[in-house]
Amino acid sequence: MGRTPKSLSGSKDSGMTQISISLPKPLVEQIDKMAELDNRNRSNFIATTLANMAKEFAGVAEAKKRLK
Repeated sequence: MGRTPKSLSGSKDSGMTQISISLPKPLVEQIDKMAELDNRNRSNFIATTLANMAKEFAGVAEAKKRLK
């Protein structure tokens, strides 16, 4: 916390933020294999997967709100 995120392209309006996370080596190896099978690089694979999860979560959260 407290660190300023870096822009990937160096421009203020790139819309992208670079982050750093630590993952177990076996998980990184698995991610790399899945990314290769999908013809994407690791970063793109992770970003796309997280974006899809966020959309799915938002849909589930909205459905739960309607049930209350």
